Amino acid sequence: MSPERKPGDPGWKPSEEDVLAAQRPEPGLILRVISVIPFILAGAFGVIAFVAWIIVLVLGVGTNRGAVWMWAVGKPTREVLTQVGLLVLIGLLCAGVVALSIYATTYGFRTQQPRHFWGIAQGVFSALGFLLLAGRTMFPGFMKDIGLTGGQWYFAFGLVAFAMIVVGLRMRPGGDDEEDDADG
Repeated sequence: MSPERKPGDPGWKPSEEDVLAAQRPEPGLILRVISVIPFILAGAFGVIAFVAWIIVLVLGVGTNRGAVWMWAVGKPTREVLTQVGLLVLIGLLCAGVVALSIYATTYGFRTQQPRHFWGIAQGVFSALGFLLLAGRTMFPGFMKDIGLTGGQWYFAFGLVAFAMIVVGLRMRPGGDDEEDDADG
């Protein structure tokens, strides 16, 4: 907005920047809702993974090793520290996915974001798509071990493709402006 005068002041005229900002179309509610669905799904998968981490890895439900503290009894300290470190890392990754998906959902639902937000989202979903393709062609045994074969793989790849299309719809033409950068 013009810093010298405000709308309503005598003799006020919008600057070129004001005119361009007013002409920029803002995404409608439906596009905004659809564009955050991939983030919501990532958060749901993250919550499922975090709950499974607690139940299976920490508490040992469904395994023959029992809870972590029961497994650690009598094991060498180095092995226990390594395994507990991996356990904590897995838990942090699950919690991180949930936290990032919440952030991306709330940030992505806004009418305007800096252009780099959607570029980063496009990069993340592209990397996931590449990993799915590489896993299917180069590591079919690993994909079978994690349960991504047949219909599950197609479903996961479809979700990633959907996410990339929706993110592409939200990427707006033109450069960033200072107002977008000020939003965060």
